[in-house]
Amino acid sequence: HDNYQLVLNTLGQPLSTFGSTWELCQVIRDAMIAHTDAYDKAKILHRDVSAGNILIAPDRSGLLINWDMSKRMDV
Repeated sequence: HDNYQLVLNTLGQPLSTFGSTWELCQVIRDAMIAHTDAYDKAKILHRDVSAGNILIAPDRSGLLINWDMSKRMDV
């Protein structure tokens, strides 16, 4: 299993820059939905969900990044 990443631009802001508790909860919720979708649809676990791997997108939604440690669960 090989993983290649090409980063051309910053995707968002660090989780620590949240503006309110509501925004923090929404961003983490978005990241958890991404994790659930990855497992339900592709049988992939992220295995490193942490504050450093969740970004706040420009539209203030959450992004789950850094899938380097992910693992396929259907093998």
